[in-house]
Amino acid sequence: MAEDAYGQGLSERVGAETSATLDLDLFPNSGIAVTRVAWEGRREGRYSCMPVEDASMLCLELRDLPTHPYWVDGRPTEIAPIRRGDFTLLDLRQQHASELRDALDCLAAYLPHAALQAFAEEHDTPRVDGFRIPPAMALDDAVVRGLMTALLPAMENPRAADRLFLDHVALALIAHMTATHGEVRSNGRGVTRGGLAAWQERRAKEALLASIDGNIGLGELAGLCGLSRSHFARAFKQSTGLPPHRWLLARRIERAQELLLHSALSLDRIAAACGFADQSHFSRVFSRQIGIAPSAWRRQRRSA
Repeated sequence: MAEDAYGQGLSERVGAETSATLDLDLFPNSGIAVTRVAWEGRREGRYSCMPVEDASMLCLELRDLPTHPYWVDGRPTEIAPIRRGDFTLLDLRQQHASELRDALDCLAAYLPHAALQAFAEEHDTPRVDGFRIPPAMALDDAVVRGLMTALLPAMENPRAADRLFLDHVALALIAHMTATHGEVRSNGRGVTRGGLAAWQERRAKEALLASIDGNIGLGELAGLCGLSRSHFARAFKQSTGLPPHRWLLARRIERAQELLLHSALSLDRIAAACGFADQSHFSRVFSRQIGIAPSAWRRQRRSA
């Protein structure tokens, strides 16, 4: 990964005032990174030039962005105003430069083309080297918007981030981008679509429960079962009715309910025992899943 194409290096290159980054190492030597860059308006424009490399950058705008000077390989390129929620795609094999005065807030996903190729090999699809999106063209894609913004809570509170969930989101983003905006054609071979064998299901569940905080990735779970990530994720859902991260979340809530009902532990102790970042994180998730705060649930059940 080019250090100035993501994270603090990207922020310094474009002159961002604030930034946050998630590193999503799904494939060896071809990590994906998502960086949030933001600044308020400037009196003088800021000229920014991106590094040239074999990668693409997906930029989802979190606020409206007016038209501004833009160059591709040194040639002026017309760019229309970009609405909040739209995204643009930079093919970093070309030189991209811009000058901005207006306020900016965007999520920039760094996608090495090696990661696209690794994804294609793992999923038995043709190799993808890029996307069919012209430079400076803004697109409204609800799936891209939903997947990218799903990463915002993890960027704002990394301690509460669920690595298994992040893996799913990153893989879903690549799958959608290659299928919708790439040159992908199915080769018809696919993989077996049956559920997990009994030993695979048992081993996967044991590994998930041993990492109750969710700090285990799809690759590790799939390796324990001798499967690719895509085959494992599909087979696990077929066997259990839930994706791995949803199945683990249900087990964490069940454990929390047992402790709430049958122990005198405080909420913060229960949160720690069930793999939540803190009491606040536990209360939010429990309330969302059960429909009532854990303290109120405990009082109701004990009084009954």
